[in-house]
Amino acid sequence: TPLVGIITAVWAGSVAAIFGGSHFNVVGPTGALSGLIAAYVAMNGTGGIPTLTVIVGLMILAAYLLRLERYLIFIPSSVINGFTLGVALIIAFGQLNSALGLYGLPKHESFFHNVLESLRHLPQASLPTALVFALSLASLFVLRRFLPKVPGALLLSPFGIILGYISARGIIPVKVATLGSVFGDVPFHLFQLPHLELSPTLLVTAAAIALVAILETMLSAKIADGMTHTKHDERKEMLGLGLANVVVGLVGGIPATAALARTSLNIKTGASHRTSAALSALFLALISFFLLPSFRYIPMAVIASILAYVAVNMVEKEHFMRFYRYQ
Repeated sequence: TPLVGIITAVWAGSVAAIFGGSHFNVVGPTGALSGLIAAYVAMNGTGGIPTLTVIVGLMILAAYLLRLERYLIFIPSSVINGFTLGVALIIAFGQLNSALGLYGLPKHESFFHNVLESLRHLPQASLPTALVFALSLASLFVLRRFLPKVPGALLLSPFGIILGYISARGIIPVKVATLGSVFGDVPFHLFQLPHLELSPTLLVTAAAIALVAILETMLSAKIADGMTHTKHDERKEMLGLGLANVVVGLVGGIPATAALARTSLNIKTGASHRTSAALSALFLALISFFLLPSFRYIPMAVIASILAYVAVNMVEKEHFMRFYRYQ
């Protein structure tokens, strides 16, 4: 449920901000890990996810003790930018169903097959939902042009909640899917009792997730360094990531890693110190506590527009133009 993501973002973001080595990385649930987690759940159910998360954390701590992060300096910049582009595409194309009002479609383990499934059902798309998505996305770019210091999502969300509310109450004849209509009521709490279990499949999946989490976190920190002309502490960043996953597993969350989209947004909205990530986790908890009942009315198309906007801003075209000129 969305609550599991909130629990993960609050706890992982807090622990990583305290013990990590980057001033800009924002750690939490990410799209890069979702495929591996979804594949595990498809075969084993959700019961073992907290154990999986704890094991991921312990494996990352083992890598920290073995000082494996020193080998990451051999990763070419083209790989880093390619990784960024890949994550951006996953985020953007992952919003197709919400942007077009396509729900109840068959789910596949492969991201590529899920995109094809969405494209096959394009004739069933909702025109009002698509218009809400297009107008919301356009407004974010307009806001960036005229109010660059203010996060567009902060201004767009209240309008989205109002639209979802009057749609749900039948005040207007337009129906749009909202967070509440898709996921139901989401009661807020910051802890849920985990169920711990072990299996051979869990250990294999944990190893794969730990590897991806380390790579994404270190790549995100390097990209943040390039954007801010700073240098992060790789040792501390590994330690913070490992501790974050152990803690998140114990409070019933899912595996976490640095979120490149949130890190990029963190920098572009003026962050200068790790306290920004800690404050992000704090405000997420406060907003969820006081406003989660209101956020159930935010249209899924508005959420999709915000994520698509972040994905577009993640890709810095000058890097790819430079690579092209190398040919």
